[in-house]
Amino acid sequence: MRPSGNSDGEGSKGTPDGEWSMRWALLSGLILFALVAAIVAFKLVHHSTRPAPVAMAAAAPAPAPNVEPVSIPKAPVMSAPPVAKKAIVATEPAPVSPELLTPQQLADELAKIGQGPITPGQAARFKADLKELIRRGAASVPAIQALLQENFDESFGTVKGGDELGYSGLRSSLIDALNQIGGAPAQAALLQAMNTTAVPDELLQIAQDLDKQAPGEYNDEIVSNAQAALAMASAGQLGTNAEVGPAYRTLQNFGSANTTADAANSDPVDFYNAVQLANMPNGQGLSSLVQMEQSSTGTSQAIATDMIAQMAGQNADALTALAQLAQNGQISQNEWLQIAPILGGAQYQMNSAGDDYTVENPNLTADQISQRIQMLNTFMNLIPSGTGGYKALQQQITTLGGQMGN
Repeated sequence: MRPSGNSDGEGSKGTPDGEWSMRWALLSGLILFALVAAIVAFKLVHHSTRPAPVAMAAAAPAPAPNVEPVSIPKAPVMSAPPVAKKAIVATEPAPVSPELLTPQQLADELAKIGQGPITPGQAARFKADLKELIRRGAASVPAIQALLQENFDESFGTVKGGDELGYSGLRSSLIDALNQIGGAPAQAALLQAMNTTAVPDELLQIAQDLDKQAPGEYNDEIVSNAQAALAMASAGQLGTNAEVGPAYRTLQNFGSANTTADAANSDPVDFYNAVQLANMPNGQGLSSLVQMEQSSTGTSQAIATDMIAQMAGQNADALTALAQLAQNGQISQNEWLQIAPILGGAQYQMNSAGDDYTVENPNLTADQISQRIQMLNTFMNLIPSGTGGYKALQQQITTLGGQMGN
């Protein structure tokens, strides 16, 4: 408790109590200062000892130690054995079944058979395509007709494997397809093919097919085309080695019932005798031929007339005898069809053995051609114009004129 002062003013002097108060206040200030200084110092010390932030930059790599290189022997490298590459073979797509192809596509496939060699697979496909084409019937006729109109053919006879196809050539197979199809459209296509071909064996095949479908209906067209083929052969337009036998057989089979072929088959003795008489030198066999013509009938009479016509181009008496027969109307129109190419130069000849014959077309000189043209004109004046015989004679004149360059 603080001592009270006296009222008489003695309190102006320091008393022991007042001195203590001053000391206490001074001590308190020092203690407070020391406490503040300690806090400040602590903070300063704590701040200075905080670790510095670590730099994020990558430290430079330490230099590699300088080590002397050591030579290490390398083990031999064993290469793997080479692997053979598989040959890449181009495979064709599987062929489409014939049943899925159109008639035109089937015809196109037939035309691709090529010139061989022909494999068994190709032969089987060819037969399958042809069979399907025939099965389609009349729908196939336009495609077959278009291919025939191209006048393109592939011969199978000399090609390896060609015998597996069953036909001598592409056109023969197409003609047979038309024959198997039958009907008016097929007949029209066959007739068109016959009118545009000059190949004798093809002509004979078509003639036989047409006659099978419509007996006798196409005889005039058949004979006319046979005459045209023979005329072209006489003019050398079918080549030097053309086989004209089928054209003669066509003419003989469809031109008349009394033909040279009939005589050769039904009466070979008279046939070969007549041919031999016609080829005797200096016309020595003419009288016997005239006698044969007058005393016989049928095929024997026909072959006698043909052989007189053969001699007429070289013998005046034979020409007179033939003209007499023509004036008397003893030569039928069908017989004229066969006589015409003989008057144009065709010659029946016997072989050396005397048991077979050939029909030859010798080369004629300009004078011989002129003589035969004059002879043909003479006979044209003896028969009605417009008939089959007249046209056949006229065709021979045209052919001979072509040989002279007219």
